[in-house]
Amino acid sequence: MFCSNCGKEIEDDASFCRFCGKKLREAGPADSKGTEPATNNRYDIASDTVVSKKKNNSGLVIAIAAVAVLLIAVGIVIFVKSSSPARKYEEQLKLAQHYLYEQDYDKAIAAYRVAIEIDPKSEAAYLGMAESYAEKGELQAAIDILKEGLEKTESVAMEERLAELERQFADQKARELVNWQGGEWTNRDDILPHKNEEGYIVFGAYEQDGDESNGPEPIEWEILEENGKGTFLVSRYVLDAQSYNREKAQVTWESCTLRSWLNDEFLNKAFTSGEQARIRSTEVVNLDNPKNGYIGGNSTRDRVFLLSVDEVISHYNFNSWYDEPQAGYSQELMISPTAYAKQQGENYVEIGEEDYNGSADKGWRGLISDNYSRDCIGLECAEWWLRSPTGNSYTACVVGFYGSVSWGNVHFYINDSSVGLRPALYIDQ
Repeated sequence: MFCSNCGKEIEDDASFCRFCGKKLREAGPADSKGTEPATNNRYDIASDTVVSKKKNNSGLVIAIAAVAVLLIAVGIVIFVKSSSPARKYEEQLKLAQHYLYEQDYDKAIAAYRVAIEIDPKSEAAYLGMAESYAEKGELQAAIDILKEGLEKTESVAMEERLAELERQFADQKARELVNWQGGEWTNRDDILPHKNEEGYIVFGAYEQDGDESNGPEPIEWEILEENGKGTFLVSRYVLDAQSYNREKAQVTWESCTLRSWLNDEFLNKAFTSGEQARIRSTEVVNLDNPKNGYIGGNSTRDRVFLLSVDEVISHYNFNSWYDEPQAGYSQELMISPTAYAKQQGENYVEIGEEDYNGSADKGWRGLISDNYSRDCIGLECAEWWLRSPTGNSYTACVVGFYGSVSWGNVHFYINDSSVGLRPALYIDQ
């Protein structure tokens, strides 16, 4: 073969021209025909470089790499999404709801708790957990979890549910009091004043069924008014029978022994220290008798007291009123005594047909004449003290058997122990 540079003949397998030193090719064995050895490269004489004959696959490699990166990215997103707090919260909430539906309350509570740990402001988790506790009969735990939730959120739904559960809890505790069988009172201070199904406030306890062996019964209170002083209550029933003053002497409400008894013996007997903390010390105004001007005495500060004539007139509806002898009749004032009050000597009558329709030979017009309804027939109705003065210091006003009240004519001597008591008070709720 000949050198491409100087043109002189040289050996076929030479890598360099022995005359001019030109590099001809990479050293290597010649093929069987004496030509250049088999190779994937060729020598470019013009550029004096070796050019690859192999096909360029860089685009395919890049495409494959891009697909791999995309798949990895998608995998990462799926993994992150499946392991995110939001995803875990949803899974726990669904699991808890499933357990609640299946009535597996312990597992539901555990799942709701995990959901709350993930999202401390989850209204659904707090409500569901409270419902699980309530279904188990653990109302206090349900109340506690809702209070915990309200500290972290302003959920109206939680606030409303909390109020419902607190009423249920109070009712439950009140029923427990009824069934109390001796021993020490427990959890009385945890019982909130609350309305029962009939709309009366349940608060405190006093002997009522006449069986002291089973303990006192919860007291029901009628709501008269809610004002700046608190919630104004009076007992639904006549609870006891006591004299206004133990001796027949000149007294006012301020100095009578009944006031002392109500604010000492009755207060401590009917209410625990925790319940007493809810009873307000109230200024009690003792008006003079408007009919004859007899003095009512100084205003007092009491926690328990009796209603006055003017308070009765202000808070009850009257079926009829007569200017002379200035007396009114109200079916709402026909109040029954408890069995215990009757044992204590309370005066009472059972309303019959004759009481309702009247009796001509006795000159009694009957309650029908004062527009009473027949609902009063069969009721046991007591007489009960008011704190207002009558025409002299030896008597005090009383509500009569038939719901009659007067500043003047309906009165009893203050040492009469057969007249009943309807204590009144103001409480904070």
